[in-house]
Amino acid sequence: MSLNKYFHAAVCAFFAVFFIGNMTAQEKSPSKDNSGNAESQTLVLSIEEAVELANNNNLSIKIQENTLKNLKIKNRYSWNSMSPTASVSATYANDLENETDSFGVSGTVNIGLSSNLFTSIKEAKLNLQKGLLTYEDAVRSVELTVRKSFYQILYEKENLELKKRSLETSRIQYQNNQEKFRNGKISELDAFTSRVNYESKKPDVESAELTLQNDMAAFKQVLGIPQNVNVELSGTLDDVLSIKQVGFESLPEPESPAPDIKSAEYDVEIAKTNLADSRFSAYGPSISGGYTYGKTLASDGWSTSSRLSVGVSIPLDGYLPWSQKGVSVATGKTALDTAKKQLEDAKTTVAVKTESYLRKINQAVSQLSSLQANVELAEQTYQMTLTAYNYGKTDLTSLQNANDAVLNAGVSLKSQANTLISTILDLEELLGLPFGTLGK
Repeated sequence: MSLNKYFHAAVCAFFAVFFIGNMTAQEKSPSKDNSGNAESQTLVLSIEEAVELANNNNLSIKIQENTLKNLKIKNRYSWNSMSPTASVSATYANDLENETDSFGVSGTVNIGLSSNLFTSIKEAKLNLQKGLLTYEDAVRSVELTVRKSFYQILYEKENLELKKRSLETSRIQYQNNQEKFRNGKISELDAFTSRVNYESKKPDVESAELTLQNDMAAFKQVLGIPQNVNVELSGTLDDVLSIKQVGFESLPEPESPAPDIKSAEYDVEIAKTNLADSRFSAYGPSISGGYTYGKTLASDGWSTSSRLSVGVSIPLDGYLPWSQKGVSVATGKTALDTAKKQLEDAKTTVAVKTESYLRKINQAVSQLSSLQANVELAEQTYQMTLTAYNYGKTDLTSLQNANDAVLNAGVSLKSQANTLISTILDLEELLGLPFGTLGK
């Protein structure tokens, strides 16, 4: 009887554990919508959090990391041209005429030293240094994309709000005109015109929504997050409105040359190294050495062979201008001259772009003042229209139009703010300044 009780108790305990585990699994599993799919998460991001997320997840950065790893490996073993090579060989021979057999084993070690070993090591180091610069540029390029996309999406959301508000105003006006037409207060043409005005604004709203969705999808791709994650941006373009004009003399002194200039400087150094490498290959001697040791077993017993060889090779065809090595030296000289000219062009381009960005920034700052005045005027007009509406001196449509004017002026202001911050980011990217230096 006691065994039966223990059996029933064990069964009850099993089902209790199973039931509790099942309930716990259901609580931990993602909630699902009506379609059976897991509900999307909502991720609220500030601009700095978005940048950090992109640095950790962006695929283009990870690809550049792999490229950098290869350059590090090549630089670490750039001396391997002088690494010795070794081989072991075995032979068996049978003299059918004399009915004798022989078996031999030998090992060989060879080493070579070329005159361009130093330039090969230096070239690998320069390629690594430029690879580091390329990697940094890739990271900054992703950050630039994230920051500009962040502000662009903020603007697009406000623009979409304006278009929806304008559409709603047209809908109310259309309904009011339909009622007036039924009461005989306006003509059928006026009622039809209000309907056309209302219907014509729907594609603008749909287009703005599609643009926002596409840009948000591209933004998620840059961040490296799934497309089913809902993203809410925590930020505003209002902070940009306090930016003052920037003069050339007020630009902070960068710690190093602009990225484009620095890259061109590495190209010059690489071209110099390549030219020196071509000259060493064309005119410099190369030294080779080898040692072979072997044992052979024949009918008369074991025999030993030991041979050491050292050789020096001096190329002569480099002195012939039509030879392959002569042409390589000539093209190396041209490549160096091209790299120097590209460096000068990069310096000029950076200076011209800097002045252009500064003019565009200062123009945008000046226009912000007049746009802010338009916003204040639109708000005052709306307050006056609201007062008149409350006293029955104007209709609802006029009030809605006044409200649209406030939204329109505000979006125009934010559009200019978006242009301003985008230009500032471009200037910081050009000069290699930390992002946010000029936007403070």
